[in-house]
Amino acid sequence: MQETLFIRFHEVILIIYVLSLLCYFWDFVRKTHKVRTFGNYTLGIVWMLQTISLSVYITSQHEVPLGSIFDVFFFLAWILITISLILNLIKSMSFSVFFLNLIGLVLLTMSTFQPDNYSTHVEKSAVINELLLVHIGLAVLSYAFYALAFVNALLFIIQYRNLKEKNFDQKYFRIGSVASLENIVFYSSLAGFVLMIMSIILGAQWGMFSVGKSIFIDPKVILSSIITSLYAIYLLCHVKRWLSAKHLIYFNIILFCLCMINLFCTTHFS
Repeated sequence: MQETLFIRFHEVILIIYVLSLLCYFWDFVRKTHKVRTFGNYTLGIVWMLQTISLSVYITSQHEVPLGSIFDVFFFLAWILITISLILNLIKSMSFSVFFLNLIGLVLLTMSTFQPDNYSTHVEKSAVINELLLVHIGLAVLSYAFYALAFVNALLFIIQYRNLKEKNFDQKYFRIGSVASLENIVFYSSLAGFVLMIMSIILGAQWGMFSVGKSIFIDPKVILSSIITSLYAIYLLCHVKRWLSAKHLIYFNIILFCLCMINLFCTTHFS
């Protein structure tokens, strides 16, 4: 998959794939039938385009794309999309399909934005810079969702105190219920978590090409991985109801504070 046309073709596939994943995420949050149907159609388009790409490659190279790890990623992404479509035909499983396609999107992104696809040094440098931009962009979006969760967590505490003190003034009715605030905190954290995972993976890929293996001992990378793991624990505790809503809210606030420490402090040591 060395031709420039193939690379641009894969970028188009990636854009459509992102659109499909957004539809699945929205359906996962709001259970919207029309959005889920549109996501299924766009995922079908992604599968057809990937099938065309694989067919052209196999016809021209007379081999399955397993020559490099990134070719394996592309082939594995196609398999995951195929499984997702089969799951959608058998039974509607939005949760499983969403996370299965999230893995597929990460694999396809790593396969698309890899410097070995390019022959000249200038082109390789350009794609490495693109990797960095995508990594930073995803991280910024992730922090934005974490900030949204943090703000609503603070509002939850205010509303919880108003309920406890039976202080039902005008501000109480303008803020919203504690249940809706808790949901916003959870789904915002989930969106931030998904984006941060993608950012870390692409950042690691960029680091391997530009810095080397030392990227894995970078303080910012280590702390980001720890914080992301803690967010995963928070999400799991929310789904399994291992902690009360109030404790989960305080947990979320602490995690956002750690994010800010990671953002502003560890940058000087990276």
